[in-house]
Amino acid sequence: MSLYPVLWAVDHAPVKDAEERAILVALVIKGDFDGFNCFRSYKTLGEKARVDAKTAGRRCREMEARGILKRQEGHRSPVWEAIPQEQRPVCWEVMIPASWWSPEQLADINDQRANLGRAPLTRENRPALAPAPPKKVRTDKGVKRPKQAEQGDEDGGQSGDPGTTSPGGTPGTTSPHPRDLQSPPQGLVVPQPSETPSETPSENYRAVADAEGKTAGGCARAGESEGADEESGKDEGGCAASEPSTLPTQRTTSPRPATVKTRPRKESPGFEMVRAAIPTAVAAPGTRLFAGLHRAINDLLTGGPGIPRRTPEQVIARINRRWYGEHAETRAAADYRACDRCTASGCDAPRRSVEEPEGCDRIKNRNGWLAAAILAQDCPDPSCEDGQLIDGGSCRNCQARREETRAAAEAAAEALTRWEVDREAAGAAQVSLRLWEEKRAAEEATYRERLAWSGAWGGKLDHQVSQHMAGWLDRNPAPAAAAAARGGAR
Repeated sequence: MSLYPVLWAVDHAPVKDAEERAILVALVIKGDFDGFNCFRSYKTLGEKARVDAKTAGRRCREMEARGILKRQEGHRSPVWEAIPQEQRPVCWEVMIPASWWSPEQLADINDQRANLGRAPLTRENRPALAPAPPKKVRTDKGVKRPKQAEQGDEDGGQSGDPGTTSPGGTPGTTSPHPRDLQSPPQGLVVPQPSETPSETPSENYRAVADAEGKTAGGCARAGESEGADEESGKDEGGCAASEPSTLPTQRTTSPRPATVKTRPRKESPGFEMVRAAIPTAVAAPGTRLFAGLHRAINDLLTGGPGIPRRTPEQVIARINRRWYGEHAETRAAADYRACDRCTASGCDAPRRSVEEPEGCDRIKNRNGWLAAAILAQDCPDPSCEDGQLIDGGSCRNCQARREETRAAAEAAAEALTRWEVDREAAGAAQVSLRLWEEKRAAEEATYRERLAWSGAWGGKLDHQVSQHMAGWLDRNPAPAAAAAARGGAR
């Protein structure tokens, strides 16, 4: 995480409301310093921004339409590539304008991008963004709210709401207690030692009832065991007891989210056999496997969408072909150097791939590399095991590709041979032409010098030299290749 993208998302991004801002901040906080490799599932974005997952996805697509987000095609993070393909979220590039950074900051960021093999940020690939769309105006803006008639005006100042009038009937705000001030407040929540309600009222409530049941006027609360009937208001001077009150229903569940207990990761039949055959350079015996490698082995053993089911022996053979056939142990060694950016602690150059054919082939994470390698399938047939089908027989697709490769190699070799022959023939023709030109020039110079010594000069000299050279050319014709070259030059 870098501070620059977060500051831009919080204070300068052209978002249209608080939801978009929260989603953008939750997305960019997990990205790179330049806005690359911002990926989170819509469910996670919804949880962080306190919105629904569908809302998070819709808002991301809206920001994509306005140019704030862009689907990233290249230079994806190894963490994103290690996620199973069917579970990978969209990898976004947050389009922070290049003009937002100062020249010094932009130069520093471009230096870091150059070290990672990325193109520099410019005003062309990071243009300025359009302002945020205007906020929707309420339809009732400017309309005066109608004045509501007070209830006291309708019933002559007597209101039935104890919360809006005083006990004497005068308008005003009073406590919601009933007029019998000797009764406890309605809706009293008695604290409980735990969240599970008890079958009987707590001892605390009984103590409160005992303390408040008998007042200074000698009136007893309903439910008292001593003197309640004698002082219940049978004569005019007594006070009438209220109805027995009941405790409010206590909640039975905690407001906190329930703890979800996950089951241990299941292992397919034959998994232990495959686990024992994994190279020790990847995982030492008795240790837990990397989650991605564990999942990849289970996918091969159980099968799934686009992955046929394989036996443990076939999975072991596939692992050995990938690990030993591609010299993975040598490429994963600490002293292996495949480029000028490899060090003892690792390599920050782009990995070699289809998009980066000139990248570094050093293996940085053995587990992640092996998990991706055993799931990789270059043949269109998913049941192909490097030329052999898992149910027996040769793969026709691989045979056809081998035939095409062989035919292309033969055609290239034949073309190279023809080019070599033509190059040698052209060289020999050039040598013959050069020798013939030297011989012709020597003959012309010798005859011209001889005529000059005899006293010929001017046009007569040139005429006699041309007549002599015409006869010499008939006796000494130019080579065929030289004649064709001279004819083409003319």
